[in-house]
Amino acid sequence: MPVIELKLKNQSYPITVCKNANKKLIACLKRETKKNKLFLFYDANFYALHGKKLSREINHHINCHELVIPSGENIKSEKELSKIYKYLLSEKISRSDFIVAIGGGVTSDLIGYAAASTLRGIRWGVVSTTLLGMVDAAIGGKTGINHTSGKNLIGAFWQPSFVHSDINYLHTLSVREMNSGLGELVKYGGLIGKDMLTLLDKYLNQNNIYNENLLLKLISKSAEYKAKIVMTDERESGKRMFLNFGHTIGHAIENSLGYGKLRHGEAVLLGLYAALQLSNRDKILLKGNLLKYKEIIGQCISHIPYYPIDKQKLFNALNLDKKRIDSRQKFILLEKVSKPMISDDISKQMIEEAVDSMLYFYKHGVDNG
Repeated sequence: MPVIELKLKNQSYPITVCKNANKKLIACLKRETKKNKLFLFYDANFYALHGKKLSREINHHINCHELVIPSGENIKSEKELSKIYKYLLSEKISRSDFIVAIGGGVTSDLIGYAAASTLRGIRWGVVSTTLLGMVDAAIGGKTGINHTSGKNLIGAFWQPSFVHSDINYLHTLSVREMNSGLGELVKYGGLIGKDMLTLLDKYLNQNNIYNENLLLKLISKSAEYKAKIVMTDERESGKRMFLNFGHTIGHAIENSLGYGKLRHGEAVLLGLYAALQLSNRDKILLKGNLLKYKEIIGQCISHIPYYPIDKQKLFNALNLDKKRIDSRQKFILLEKVSKPMISDDISKQMIEEAVDSMLYFYKHGVDNG
């Protein structure tokens, strides 16, 4: 049972990657709550499959306040956040109480931000139940909601007290949801390097997308890498920006289509393809690990449902990206696999060429350069 310690200057917390470990979770909740109130927020899809059983087990030991919230990217909104505030305040939450988000990245983003902003900060934890959440979204304390102008434009850094990732819950995710999680796993392939790419290649070319042994290794490697980055740069002023690899254009795609059409990880895969094209902007032939990496990205994109993307809307969304500094668009690129770099020296023409290439591959499944 891998346990990764994320150690920060003022706080440390465990990231546990496990299987069928509800007893461990309950012991953790007991330590965190003691005699205070415990508030559990369940993603509706998760609750329909596992929530009643988990609720019974927890309530046998701790008296909980529970609320089931809707699923989907669209709930990361001021409207849904307002409902969470109303519930917490009506239940007379205090600063000594504890909040738990049970679900995927959308749930942890929304509930984490509610925890950060209610009474100026309530302690919280994450029970991550999706692949995307386990490898990325649940870790590192980035919380927030979307705005009509762009994704995650309203939020706060608010570190959880623990992250509990039980891979048993992955078995009831749809194939599409698992493929969405692959977007973040593939991102880490480019950041971590050869060992991660070898593991990804093995995972993608066997016949079981729910292979527990491989998933345990992939999730643990990704979580460990993210924890190391967050420990060096908690608030994304430097190296933590590497974790946005593929996200600059990925977020713009989500915004241009309307949130919810493409899953977050699906849009990230397209963003990774475009970022790799920008990394190769001098038209040096991709070779070795970079070529293998591009093949892995392409293999995953082939499983994404097709939606026509309006290029002008995509560029409008790019202009509102929160990572812009002094009006310059920042991109995370690769000098080589395992060596990311931050660049704002990218012309509009380069971006257009990379986006055109990505859109062509997305539609036709053929690399046009």
